Amino acid sequence: MNRPARQRRRRGRAGGARPLSRRLSLALARPLARALLTLALLVCSAGPMAACGPGTPAGTTLSVLASAELTDLRPVLDELRRATGITLRLEFGGTVSASNLLGSGRADRHDLAWLSSDRWLRLNLKAAGGNGAPLSTRTMMSPLVLGVKRSTADRLWHSGGERQPSWADIAGAAERGQLRYAMTDPNVAHSGLAALVAVATAGAGTGEALRPEDVAQDRVRGFLAGRTLSAASTHALVDSYLDHQDDADAVIAYESDLLALGGDGRLREPLDLVYPQDGIVLSDYPLLLLDPAKRASYDRVVAWLLAPAAQEKIMRLTLRRPVDPTVARDPRLERPIGNALYFPDRPEVVQRLLAQYEADTPATATGPSRTPGTSRAADTSRIPEASRTP
Repeated sequence: MNRPARQRRRRGRAGGARPLSRRLSLALARPLARALLTLALLVCSAGPMAACGPGTPAGTTLSVLASAELTDLRPVLDELRRATGITLRLEFGGTVSASNLLGSGRADRHDLAWLSSDRWLRLNLKAAGGNGAPLSTRTMMSPLVLGVKRSTADRLWHSGGERQPSWADIAGAAERGQLRYAMTDPNVAHSGLAALVAVATAGAGTGEALRPEDVAQDRVRGFLAGRTLSAASTHALVDSYLDHQDDADAVIAYESDLLALGGDGRLREPLDLVYPQDGIVLSDYPLLLLDPAKRASYDRVVAWLLAPAAQEKIMRLTLRRPVDPTVARDPRLERPIGNALYFPDRPEVVQRLLAQYEADTPATATGPSRTPGTSRAADTSRIPEASRTP
């Protein structure tokens, strides 16, 4: 090889020419990196709140103490998991029982709570002198209403025109033996407790939150005389009514449960929904943060649940009203619910109501809840046997 050629080869090496193997590696690496970046962007844009954001590791699981009627949310929770990477593992119990447990001051192992209402919990925490209620976000709504057999409604109220009966009218019909109804156990389920509060408030006639002296009244006693079916949750109450339709003229439950029951096909007689004209107790299903260390995951779950697409799916699946006013409502949910009744602001009022319930529950009340007339005063902080989401 002549000298100029050798010099050109040395100058080429000194000038940084890369070996062929390295050039091939770089040529392959660049497209691969671009492909991986594109894939990551696609995954992170797959849902309204994808599992790629900061603060929430993929595959996060949160334990949730939940009201028993939320078993109907399983399809929604599956979508939540796919969109966010967060799994909510629900353990079910009664709202009142859960509120007693969480408000007792004892340590709880759950990350979140999802209750039909947190009113009783807030009263318990206030009475215990705690540092305040946990962070809470409303997720959906359903008013407590009366589903009454059409023949019974015609006999009792329709002759009076279009006016909806009041809680006082309902209690009066039960006291006179003209109305037999199904209601959940107020020691366990919020719907039963809310019904007691509504009747006692109507009987007091003050237009304000109940006081302890308002509770011991004949109106509540007369109302309880009409209760013939019992259960520990609204879903169990509906099942009990379907099995014993001749034993009750009406069901006190959430609007969502009674609308679903109307489309079930197993009713021998249609139920007309009564929205008491003197006030409604509204459940708003708050999601509560129990473990502050899980705040980032909680925020992601809440953001997904409140998105219009999720609100619409919840409405279609459960017949609960969306909290987002921009979501178009199912025609069955367009009826105005009127004014809300005051919930007691002192725990001793609720305790006195439950004591009167124990004293005045008739021996004729049947169902899967308990044997009527036996006290549960020492057992109200225990959650019933819980079931779990998979």
